[in-house]
Amino acid sequence: MKGLNLLALCAVYGASTWAHEQCTSGPLGDECADEAGLSLLQFGRQAAARGRAAGHSHSNATEGATDALNEWAILSITHYHVKEEHTNDWFSHADVYARVKVHPSGKGYASKMIVNKNKGNVDLHLYVPRSATSATIDLYDQDDVFSDYLMGSVNLPLLNSPNCCAQSQVGDTGCDYKLSMHRADGTRDIGTVSASVISGKGMQTRARELNYRGVLVLFEDITRTKDTMASFSIKSVDIEQELSYARAGSVIPESFHGIFWMDQRGVHLPLPSDPGYKHVCNVSATEILVSYGAAGWNPETLCVEGLRQYGGPPIGGQWTWFMQEGGESRSWAKGEEWNAKYDFCFRDKTFQEVDVYVGVSVNHIMGETLGNALGSWTKDTYITVPRVINNVKMNKKPWGWDRETTIAPEAFRSVIKATFMEQFGTTLGNAAESLMAVFSGYLQEDMMRNGIACNYPVFQIIDGHGRQTEHFQAYLDWATNGREDINTGNGSQLVGRQVG
Repeated sequence: MKGLNLLALCAVYGASTWAHEQCTSGPLGDECADEAGLSLLQFGRQAAARGRAAGHSHSNATEGATDALNEWAILSITHYHVKEEHTNDWFSHADVYARVKVHPSGKGYASKMIVNKNKGNVDLHLYVPRSATSATIDLYDQDDVFSDYLMGSVNLPLLNSPNCCAQSQVGDTGCDYKLSMHRADGTRDIGTVSASVISGKGMQTRARELNYRGVLVLFEDITRTKDTMASFSIKSVDIEQELSYARAGSVIPESFHGIFWMDQRGVHLPLPSDPGYKHVCNVSATEILVSYGAAGWNPETLCVEGLRQYGGPPIGGQWTWFMQEGGESRSWAKGEEWNAKYDFCFRDKTFQEVDVYVGVSVNHIMGETLGNALGSWTKDTYITVPRVINNVKMNKKPWGWDRETTIAPEAFRSVIKATFMEQFGTTLGNAAESLMAVFSGYLQEDMMRNGIACNYPVFQIIDGHGRQTEHFQAYLDWATNGREDINTGNGSQLVGRQVG
């Protein structure tokens, strides 16, 4: 009956100015939703966060979990077809990418580029909140010399708009569209683009299926700021229900399936199977777990892409922190890493060695330094922290991973800053100083002065099937030990999630 009601609503709405060519219930329903690795508890926390200003706070509310399944949706922009006469290329096909702006927030997202194809799939997926009323979808033809050419646009109604996808049924089945694009000058029928909106349990299944394919669902937009993320309390014993992790069957390499404990203090050593392995480092961060279920996979570069320490998707999480006095993580609250993303790149197809690259958004560093956001549609350009400054790698071991980190001393970084300032002047030199601060992250002062060389073990504690491994109990004992200096969570820890 749900599908019939949705189709009826779509049939009525189909005659409107949105020019829907089709609007049908989608293929995703309740099946396997409980296996998606996304707990109902998460949605209860989102319900608690709804209506308040996003900020550095946490909640452990669990009431209203079922209703909160509809607090967010995944908006997918997929297949497009642009008619030849409406491209900007005389001797080739268009180099197409999509831009999406969500209303009323104005948040902007961009897809990958499809080279030399007037027909294809941009495969763009992003989380949108219930407060969103519509999205403007623009298709561009990328130009290497002049400004990129806007081929066509269309508006799509979202959850907070009076149309078929605002109804509760969308939570189970989704709503699919094939939209006719137009231009600002009134030219119509320049081509089509397919889109879908899905919330609730169907969104859980969609998120899992996309991770199986190695597709990143965007939770951070081009215009993001720190206050679009908040920290949430999760139970240390329930991590497989709370975090987004790569599951068995995913294209993400098997050695990254599950949830991993970063044992930065070496409390689970020595190992009977490898008594010679040593933890070498006199410093450590207050982070504890990492997982790859909200990341993307690039088969060409062999990189697991798009991890964030500071943030994460609104319905899961990928990086956790110890809870300290006052119910916060001081390192997380400082937010010095909010603008960085992490790519875990295997060196070859033996999948035994990984280089971890830290990327920083240049336009956000410049925007903060120069006091402007550099515009909604400034391309989100990342630069990678030079490995001579911050070199992080991982080596596969029979028991897990050996994580190695080398931080260059302050004297070396000062030379880089001075060179940058000499070449580009004081203003951009100050931007370089901000950039170096992000490179340095939340490291302690003596680490910054002298540099460090560390290694520590990383253990899989939940496998790709959601089962506890032999290392889980050691993790749980450490995570719930109640040490006053780093862990006052009484069995809880913190994870960053999108709230705005």
